[in-house]
Amino acid sequence: MTNMSFHLFQLQKIDLRIDQIDARVKKINDLIENNAALQEADSLVKKVESEVAHKNSEIADLESAANAKTIKIEQSESSLYKGNIQNPKELADLQKEIASLKHFLASIEEDQLNKLDELETLTTELEKHKHTHQSMFDDWQKANSSLMIELEELKKEKEKLTAERQAVLNQVSPENQSLYEKLRISKNRIAVTSVEEESCIICGAEVTAADIQKAKSAANLTTCASCGRILYTG
Repeated sequence: MTNMSFHLFQLQKIDLRIDQIDARVKKINDLIENNAALQEADSLVKKVESEVAHKNSEIADLESAANAKTIKIEQSESSLYKGNIQNPKELADLQKEIASLKHFLASIEEDQLNKLDELETLTTELEKHKHTHQSMFDDWQKANSSLMIELEELKKEKEKLTAERQAVLNQVSPENQSLYEKLRISKNRIAVTSVEEESCIICGAEVTAADIQKAKSAANLTTCASCGRILYTG
């Protein structure tokens, strides 16, 4: 009859490898989903895009204001040149209004030119950030391609190990399974320890000859007197 600790030792090897796979899968998913540099580059592109949109809106508002002032100037000058207004004070007031409108229009046009210069600077900056983001995204895709391949390989390996695990579990009684799982939780995932040179390889404590003999028994499980893990004598 096969020693019960042998099955648990095999189970532990499988579980430890599955733990490694799960940890690596989590790390890969974090790398894929939480690429800080790429997220920062994307945020920068969106920020400058928002600034460009805002600048275009400002320019459109200035253009609308300039058109309104131009129309008003044309209407006022038309009234002035048609000679419909004869009252000197009204003529003087109209001339002042036209002068004021033209001054205001000049101010708007100057503001437009400044905004256009700012827009050109922002557009150049946006193109630079887009290029940087695209380059980083291409590198990210290449890296992810290899990571996705690794993920698929890990998935297949875990499926194989899961089947092997079930086959081993079929050889272990429910009571021993329960003990093993409890020790996995309380002993940092190491429930079974082997004995080498009459010592527990995990805690280093000496294992008595009587305990070694018990551990070799197919019927019973024996634990290390020091760390409490199940002893496997090989």
